[in-house]
Amino acid sequence: MNISIKQIKAFLALVEEDNFTRAAQKVHLSQPAFSALISNLEQEMGYRLFDRDTRKVQLNENGIHFIKLARDLLTSYDRTISAIKTHSTDRQIKFTLAAIPSIVVQWLSQLLSNFHHNYPKIAIELLDLQGDLCLQMLLAGHAELALTTSTPAMTELSSEFLFSDKFYLVCHREHPLANKDVVELSDLICYDMIGFTQGTSIRLHADRLVDLFKIQYILEVSQLTTMMGLIATNYGISLVPALALSQFQHHDIRIKSIQDITLERSIHLIKHKERKLSPQAETFYQYIKNNIFKE
Repeated sequence: MNISIKQIKAFLALVEEDNFTRAAQKVHLSQPAFSALISNLEQEMGYRLFDRDTRKVQLNENGIHFIKLARDLLTSYDRTISAIKTHSTDRQIKFTLAAIPSIVVQWLSQLLSNFHHNYPKIAIELLDLQGDLCLQMLLAGHAELALTTSTPAMTELSSEFLFSDKFYLVCHREHPLANKDVVELSDLICYDMIGFTQGTSIRLHADRLVDLFKIQYILEVSQLTTMMGLIATNYGISLVPALALSQFQHHDIRIKSIQDITLERSIHLIKHKERKLSPQAETFYQYIKNNIFKE
């Protein structure tokens, strides 16, 4: 059975007008075209809906039974069309951003929140991945932008320096280093060091210190929350970048600046050289460049 909304509207118009001429005018059709619609509807259904002669048209029993069904069909159709129009008008436009987890913790989360309030119709799919995976997502076209540390060597990618992120020592409040006014690099040699797993940006940069003094990690973890729990129990000490320090705001943890070292990592905004950014990604690209020191 193939019944159209146009036929339904014609049927309901004829019910209301009881006259082919007036009903045809109501739906803006010629009378022959209107009569053909009603006739085709009855053929599709397999029975007549109106009794008519040369003087009048009148609903029969079948037509009376069909009135509620026709009205329900038209109501459902109108709601569907309205929903489609609303979705088309209000739907969010999306782009994909890849970023290393340690910058998502606080800084990027706040920036994304502010961006959302300024551009509520732009949705962001966030991929929180290790730095090398962020670059792979860019190269494969699965992300339009990436926020990582260090400048990528790939010639296909364009990198823009945003700012530097300094490293700090985190230790238990009862640890000997917690009470030192000045913590120097050489102070770390005698104590158990907990490291982040290979592949993370934090480990990549912290190893510059550790390798210098050939320090051995007593344990390696992948999550900031896991590291926080270990430091809070005085299991050992660690090096953490400033952007991740919010995870270490704990009454049993002390955060100490290292005086004789400039260990820091660079945060870069990266895109593919050969692919033009979508309008929504370009909006975010400009927003992040204009707001890196305001978030």
